[in-house]
Formats: sequence, structure tokens, C-alpha cells
Amino acid sequence: MNTRFATVFTAVAAATLGLSACSTTEVATAPSTFKPGTYTANVTGHNAPMTVKVTVSQNRIESIDYTDNLETIGVGKVALKKVSDKILQYQSTGVDAVTGATISSFALLAGVRDCLKQAGGDMPALTKKVEQRPAVEAKYEADVVVIGGGGAGLAAAIAAEQAGARKVIVLEKLGFLGGSTNVSEGALNAVDPVRQGKQGIEDSYDKFYDQTMKGGHNKGTPELVRHLTQNSMKEVEWLETLGVKFKDEIGTATGALWQRSHYPATPSGNTYIRTFEEVIGNSKVIEVLTDTSARELVTANGRVTGVLAENFGRSITVDADAVVIATGGFGANIEMRQKFNTGVWKEANLDKSIGCTNLQKAAQGEGIAMGQKIGADVIGLDDIQIHPCGTPGTGLMENIRTSGRNRIFVNIEGDRFVNEGAARDVLAKAIFEQPKGEYWVVVNHIRYPSVDFVDNNGATIRNMVALGSVVAGDTLDDLAKKTGMDAKKLKASIANYNAVVEGKTKDKLGFLANNKADKTMTEGPWYACRKVPTVHHTMGGLKINDKAQVLNADGSPIPGLYAAGEVTGGIHGSNRLGGNAIADVMVFGHTAGTNAVKIK
Repeated sequence: MNTRFATVFTAVAAATLGLSACSTTEVATAPSTFKPGTYTANVTGHNAPMTVKVTVSQNRIESIDYTDNLETIGVGKVALKKVSDKILQYQSTGVDAVTGATISSFALLAGVRDCLKQAGGDMPALTKKVEQRPAVEAKYEADVVVIGGGGAGLAAAIAAEQAGARKVIVLEKLGFLGGSTNVSEGALNAVDPVRQGKQGIEDSYDKFYDQTMKGGHNKGTPELVRHLTQNSMKEVEWLETLGVKFKDEIGTATGALWQRSHYPATPSGNTYIRTFEEVIGNSKVIEVLTDTSARELVTANGRVTGVLAENFGRSITVDADAVVIATGGFGANIEMRQKFNTGVWKEANLDKSIGCTNLQKAAQGEGIAMGQKIGADVIGLDDIQIHPCGTPGTGLMENIRTSGRNRIFVNIEGDRFVNEGAARDVLAKAIFEQPKGEYWVVVNHIRYPSVDFVDNNGATIRNMVALGSVVAGDTLDDLAKKTGMDAKKLKASIANYNAVVEGKTKDKLGFLANNKADKTMTEGPWYACRKVPTVHHTMGGLKINDKAQVLNADGSPIPGLYAAGEVTGGIHGSNRLGGNAIADVMVFGHTAGTNAVKIK
């Protein structure tokens, strides 16, 4: 790890990279005495109730156990570790919450404080603010500065180092890395003759290109779509060289339109982030500054030459030969999405009643605004995607996902109402037309062989049922009774789906059982999860070319400025195929980082 990084951002950096924040030769003591022992408190986290256990000696907080939690992998779980590490380091609960994961942070703080109070601790002293932030302005120099520490930004940083950069700085406004990639399911579309060939799946670059163009209503920029579809398999191979392991079986993400989705062997998109963090942790070139928000791009003589940023109120200046913007989209910015919602969803009011799958503090669209301020052109800002897999109340894609096969969508009465393999905009529009604008995704033991089977999100059916987010039934009659569906209609829906899979009938809704993974659903236990449409992806943003250079209104590259990921536009048209976002992040992140070094 870079020495300056470790010195200036010790607590933040250590937890971000999964290191202990308590590595010191001097044993700290708490500003209190305790009755030695282990104390327990139950608190409510972001996703569910959690148990906190704190062990104290007479004058020290010895350990914090928060393993009994269901917080989100890569987000809440990271926050729990970071806050715990800081409490142990400072021997106090007067530490800051983790930006972007405050609910999880506050839950742990509340639990630890409860335990310390039980131990007879001096709570005024133990809650007094102890974290000190540097007040002096800081200035850095780099070959490349990357704005945004999500999947695209980290891919760009690593690619820049591999292309020969001697210094790369990543600016991340949250208190942890990963962005929206962290909370994705991790599907990466790519034409893979080896894996697909073993499953008997026919595919080609032309098919991938055609489906991406048509799926996006032919609004995608052809050169960008070609670059995406022809290079995504190279990114699978690149990721494997970094340490990512993929499942052998190719799947189909919701709205992917074809069986070419690669899934990490370990849960979710956080797999990519964990791998990137490990690579960066071993790098002497890449330096990460978390809790650091970019404010504006610096230009000189018609070229982008750096970034002005802010870290806990102090100014950060980074002079660089090139800047990569990888700040994500604007799906969580209600004002912005309503302003530009004149496209596919112009009839829908994308106000606060519609949730968002992205991290709320992350997807705010600042990168687009920064680019526009210096003359960058934009494209497709009205292209906003609604995903069918939202959780009522939050919009997050929690619990049973709709990706893959062997599941049916039924409305609250139990009737199938849409081709489950359709594009996401088709699915979401059909849902909006159903009673209450919601539906149930129904699966059985094919998807969850046991109640303790860990899915791609790191959760189990046992967890989800305990939380009340999933309904379980041994039979369809039992499931119907618990969900309020009509048992006859639910049974008819399952029977119809099975007949289509067996080739006995043609589905009137258009579902085609042409996927090698399709199986009949005949036996319980059965599981149902209530779902609603949610804002998922903003396909519009900064206009780029296939070198990931940001273009001005004349179509010319702005020297020194690159962009990758959801902050860009022109790749997905007006509807992104499921599994194409991670492909986009990796292909254009890698491209941007490489060219930021090679193109002068």
C-alpha cells in the first residue's frame, strides 16, 4: 500500500482494503472502566435485525462480534467492519459512520453503546467525538486520476497501471469502494465458445451485436456496441488473470435475450470489487482516496489537466496527464431523472414513489455535470431503464432475483401475464398494468435446493422467510393461501409454463423454452417474492468514442478526458440488456484506463 495513503487515510484505507485498522504497538485503553464480560444487544440493521456482542476487560473494549447479520455484501458488511475496527482502534464509539452505509453504521454503533452501557461504561466519555481529520489542503500529482471507485473506475485504474502509468489516483466519494457494481448480481454477457459450446448454446458476435442494438430500440451507437460485444470475452479472460473465478455454466440475466451471462463463482458483483481491492492493495502505483468528492475538472490550454476535490471539508487538488470519469449514472437523483424522463417512460412519474436499485449517494449524476461544464457533449439522457425486480418500499433488488430461468411471474391473483424472457422495458410495462402495479416471482427447489442454499446475493431462503420478504409453501395450495393468490389460477400458471417447457404447447405470452437450463417446475417446496418496477439504469450520459475519449459538441475528443460505465451514453440505446452493464463497465473501464496512458 502507498505510504502516503496509509498515513493520511489510515482508518478509512485499512477497512476499505479489508485490513485491520488496529495495527499498533501501543495498547490503547478506553476512557472508562467496565465490569469485565461479554454483553449482547439486538439492533435493527439496514436489511434485518442483528445481534452485537461486545467483550470488555476492566479498561478496554476487547472485541466486537457482529457476525449475526444480514447486511449487504460489499456495502453494509464493509461498514460493519470499518466501524468496528475504528471503535477498537480508538477505544471509543465517538467515530463517524461510513459514508453511503449510514444505517448499517449507526446500527452497529447503537449495539456497541448498548453493550458498553450494560458494562457500566462512562457513556459521555465513550461517545465523545474522537476521529480527527486533516485540515490542511492536499495536492497530488499523477499520470491518471480516476473519479469514481466503482467497477468501471477500478478497472480503469488497474488497466492504467498495466499500460505503464507510474502513478494513478482514485477518488471515491463514499467511504468504501464498489459503487453500483457492488450491489449488482454480477452477470457479464460475452460470447464464449468454450463454455457455451459445452452447453450446446449457439452464439456469435453478430448475434450479440444485433440483440444489443434491437434490445435498445436501435438507438445505440454502432461503433460503441461493436466495441462492447467484440471485447467482452476478452474482459472475462482479463478478470480471470486478476483472480476472478466464473461459474462453468452460462446463465441468462433478466432481459438478456440470450444465454451468454457469466456469473462469478462467489456471490454477486462484489466479487469483482474484492478482486480489484486485492490487486490495488498490492500495488505501489494506485492510491485510493475514499470520502473524497470530485467538484470540478481543471483545464489548461484546451486540455483537462486535473481535478479539484473535497475530503471532509478540506480541498484536494490532483494534477494529472489524464482524467477518467467513472461516477455512475443518475438513477437516484429524483430531480434529474424527472427532468430528462421524456423517452421510453415519459408516461411514468419517476418521483420518490419509484425506488432505485443504485446506492442513493452514488448515482447522482455529478460526472455528467462536470463534463458538460467544460464542453462535453451528452447523448440519450432520456433513456432511463426500469427494472422489474424491485423490492416494495426501497426499490433495491433484494431477496429472490428475477434473473435466470425456472421461475414464473404471476400477478396478485396468480395469473401469468408476461413472457418472462422479454426485455426489461416490456416486463416493467406489463407489471405497471397489473393490479396494484406489482407481482410475485415464483420459484421452487430447482432454484433453491435447500433452505440454506446460498444464492448469488449471499442470502438463503431461511433468511428471507424469517425476514418476511419471501413466502414459503410446501404445496401450491399452501403458497396461494399465504400470498392471497387464487390457487386454481396459480396451478394453471405453473401447468401452462410446464407445458411450454415440455414442448406440448405454444405460449400465448411468447415465452420460448429454447434455453438449455429450462426445466419443468413440478414439486415443492415453493417460494414467492413480491416485486415492483424500480429505476435501475440510466443509459444516457457523456458522449464517448470507442477509445473511451469524451467528445465535445463537434464530435472531437477533449484532450485528456476519458469516461467509462454508467456515466456515459450511446452504448445501450433506450433499453439495456440484462448482463450488459458489467460488460460495459469492464470493457470501457479497461479501454479508458489503457488509453488514458497511451494516447497523449
